[in-house]
Amino acid sequence: MSVVAILSAILLPLLFLYIIYALDLYASGRFRVVALCFFWGLIAFALALGINTAIKRTILEGPLRMDGSRSFTLTVILIAPIVEEILKSLILVYLARRPDFAYFVDGAIYGFAAGIGFSVLENLWYMAQPQAADQGVMLVISRSFSTCLMHGSASALVGVSIGRFRYGHGGARLLSTVLGWGAAITLHSVFNRVVRFWAGAALLLGAVGLGIGGLVLIAVFIRWGLAEEKKWIAETLGAELGVTGGEKALVMEMGDLTTLLRPVRESFGREKASLVEQFLLKQAQLGIKQKSLEMTTSPQLRGQMQAQIDELQGEIDRLRRQVGVYCMTYVRSIIPLEQVREWIGPLADRVAQAQRRPARADLWGDLQSRASVQARSGENRF
Repeated sequence: MSVVAILSAILLPLLFLYIIYALDLYASGRFRVVALCFFWGLIAFALALGINTAIKRTILEGPLRMDGSRSFTLTVILIAPIVEEILKSLILVYLARRPDFAYFVDGAIYGFAAGIGFSVLENLWYMAQPQAADQGVMLVISRSFSTCLMHGSASALVGVSIGRFRYGHGGARLLSTVLGWGAAITLHSVFNRVVRFWAGAALLLGAVGLGIGGLVLIAVFIRWGLAEEKKWIAETLGAELGVTGGEKALVMEMGDLTTLLRPVRESFGREKASLVEQFLLKQAQLGIKQKSLEMTTSPQLRGQMQAQIDELQGEIDRLRRQVGVYCMTYVRSIIPLEQVREWIGPLADRVAQAQRRPARADLWGDLQSRASVQARSGENRF
């Protein structure tokens, strides 16, 4: 294996992970947890390789007496998808009971990280095989856009399912996990069928299409989750959490912060603007954590989440002091673009209605007529 091929096998999947991680507007998924999921994916590959090999040799080729080709096909189509998807997602089952797992946006990112970790080690293992020795970088690129994305997307589906029903009770949680595993195993099995039985251009298009399609699907799920988290922030942020109306208005427009904070950068410098952005991001996370706390029933988990909320409020107070009184007063006076649209909209409607009314051609003549009528009515009184 060349150095370029090895670096490509590692860096391309990490690039896809960064793209998915960057979609999290509120950064509710902690980086250290993402890293933990990635390293779990490496461990899951080693475990899956051993289990798949053992099942193939000791069961399929043992008591069932299958030949090498049949046992390999059954392992690829059925055994491997089940074993690998369950192993990759065990970290998600664990995290779903931790305060770092707020909603299915976190589940999608954590699952994708575990799948990418799995695929990186699988890439390196596959490249070390004799049949791949002469394919080099092109093999790495094709696998990165197909196999790596499939592994990441399949694990993310489990994370979405667990996160979507995280606040359910009893059987709902178990059902959500089973549904997630079912979706992931199906995607994995279909992908392996394409790789096993298709050839030529159809193989490349089918594998890459499934990989990129899975990536797009996860991105759509994340956008959906962010919209719901925005509603959580609107419900929870307020004076009771130490958040002013002006601050909340900016938090609700996190996607436009670069534009909204331009006057802060110009007046107070980039460092202050960066502190303001961190300050508002922490407030968004505070709103999400507060809503998660309200929906959580486990006393132990509630205590852990309350500790995180207290920690967030401490960080927000520290950042507020670093920003300073003058800059913070200026920040609170910024009017988000959405609010400007809300104010201008009704005003524009009234102007348009006035323009549609028939115009009076002789204004002065109308005023003179009214004056004459009033004068005559005055004469009649005497």
